[in-house]
Amino acid sequence: VPRFLMCNLAFADLCTGIYLLLIAIKDMQSRTQYYNYAIDWQTGAGCNTAGFFTVFASELSVYTLTIITLERWHTITYAMELDRKVRFRHAVIIMLVGWVFAFTVALLPIFQVSSYMKVSICLPMDIETLLAQTYVMFLLILNILAFIIICSCYISIYFTVRNPNVFSSN
Repeated sequence: VPRFLMCNLAFADLCTGIYLLLIAIKDMQSRTQYYNYAIDWQTGAGCNTAGFFTVFASELSVYTLTIITLERWHTITYAMELDRKVRFRHAVIIMLVGWVFAFTVALLPIFQVSSYMKVSICLPMDIETLLAQTYVMFLLILNILAFIIICSCYISIYFTVRNPNVFSSN
């Protein structure tokens, strides 16, 4: 299960690399004359593609890191209960949910929920409509929630390892 989750994280990192490559290529093509290319870039398919890759990658990465942390917490907390082990099939289903979620939120700006065209690095920074504001706030709150879950799990792991008789179920 941990290797499978790490492979998902590696794929998310690959998508981040693709985004950075697209931005770097555009930067090299328009060196010192970006102002001549800015509108075409930001309103074209290239910016939407780059934006899709970065949102998909970042949301899949945050989701996967959260699942990895929860899996580690579960494994350490219930180390002596072999029947409570996370099964590969369950990990696949959980990650499938994450992929669908990341794909969906990355597609939304292409379908006019927010927009990748507002900034030259193709991030969904459009906050002109209530729907766009809701989209940006939803992602922000979700990422903060993931951070809180990750921190809480690692604090729990620390105390479980430090004093297993008090914090563990066994």
